[in-house]
Amino acid sequence: MKNFRSFLAFVAIAALAVGAAFAAPPDLLLAHAILPPDAFGTGHLMAFAAAGSIKQLNALLASRKSTLDAMAAITAAAEAREDGMLTADERTQFDAHADKIKTLDGDIARVRSNLDAARTGTSVEVPDGRISVEDNRAADPRGGFRSMGEFAAAVHAASVAAVNGHQVRDDRLIFNAAAPGSSYANESAGSDGGFLVPLEYSQNIFQASQNQVDALLPYTDSTPVTGNSMAFPVDETTPWGSSGIKAFWTNEAAEMAKSKPALDPMQLRLQKLTCLVPVTDELLADSGAIGSYLNAQTPVAMNWRTNEALWGGDGIGKPRGFFLGGAMVSVAKESGQGGGTVVRQNITKMRARMAPASYRRAFWMINNDVLPQLDELAYGQVGTNSAIYNPVGGDFGYGTLLGRPVMVTQHNPTVGAQGDIALVDWKSYRTITKSGGVETATSMHLWFDLGLTAFRAIFRVAGQPLVTKPITPNNGTATLSPFVVLDVRS
Repeated sequence: MKNFRSFLAFVAIAALAVGAAFAAPPDLLLAHAILPPDAFGTGHLMAFAAAGSIKQLNALLASRKSTLDAMAAITAAAEAREDGMLTADERTQFDAHADKIKTLDGDIARVRSNLDAARTGTSVEVPDGRISVEDNRAADPRGGFRSMGEFAAAVHAASVAAVNGHQVRDDRLIFNAAAPGSSYANESAGSDGGFLVPLEYSQNIFQASQNQVDALLPYTDSTPVTGNSMAFPVDETTPWGSSGIKAFWTNEAAEMAKSKPALDPMQLRLQKLTCLVPVTDELLADSGAIGSYLNAQTPVAMNWRTNEALWGGDGIGKPRGFFLGGAMVSVAKESGQGGGTVVRQNITKMRARMAPASYRRAFWMINNDVLPQLDELAYGQVGTNSAIYNPVGGDFGYGTLLGRPVMVTQHNPTVGAQGDIALVDWKSYRTITKSGGVETATSMHLWFDLGLTAFRAIFRVAGQPLVTKPITPNNGTATLSPFVVLDVRS
């Protein structure tokens, strides 16, 4: 009888449980479904908390959907009009909805974090009581794009849409707008906005330009700056000259002689180097080709112009090159020397005019046309000249001249002209560059009628020699310099 009464009690409790289950709100049933069975063993409070969280999540998701629908309705209304543009009121509403989406996304993330904690039976402790949520694309150096080609294709699609009166639909492009303060519509206009090329692809271009064999900027005394200019103190005095810091022998108990530094300020202001690359629709259709094309052509163009300025720039809107800097020494040709020739005395006299502290850092820069003349120094009279030029090895693949590397460039003039051979210590040339390297962006639907999309790169750099005049030696009459060239032979 006792067992029978226990059985009836069990049946009654089970019936109550089943009835309660059917009467339970859907959220509670969903909470039971997502929580492990042993979660209820710790008490019903966790289940009710999870149910509340799911109810909140459903409400937030529904609100987010309705907000997105409202945004879509606004853009659809604009596209239905002839000009395809948003009105001022529509733009205000759209921006308000966009802000609401950001807020809802944060709330949704918090509720989901709550559910994750309940699902595992653990809690998440946040020290200051807040959970911050950010768009992953903000930290993605690729801006959400898998490749440079995919980005380029998205830009081209946006360009076509803009020309046809439609709005930009790829939110990855809007996220990377070059002019975030501009209107939604203006971000589709090349002259008014455009889109920044994702950081990783910009850095690839900058690094490639610095890694080229003949890039001169890495050899200079370079400083990245955050502003637009920088002033440096320059000391052009020597220990044996009449000014600057001096040391003196002093007798016992005698007054010590005094000296003071003679510093002149050097002011460098950044100049802007730009590269506008037109890309055909055919290249844009091939995402692999466009990445290779841009990453190959842009660094070459920018490196060339930078080198040209560091070599012979006039300082007007560009760096002042060492060739026009005032400190260069030009070594005269030998008596009776034929035009367009190089003799061993030219080379040894150039080394003799190099400042001693600079020679161990310097390298030779020559025009291609000079190479046969150097080969004569190596092979013409082996017993005398073999130690002057070694055509094998060297940092740049063209051997060494009196032990220093030889670089062949197109910045040196042809053989026989002044500067066809130069011995340069680039650490005696100071440059500043804008922190972050090259800034890259797109110019929307420029040359659209030609089937081209433009990609723009901007590099800001300034430079000039550290010294403004040749150095007078302590003993001897021939001046010295970190920049020595061979004079005209005609």
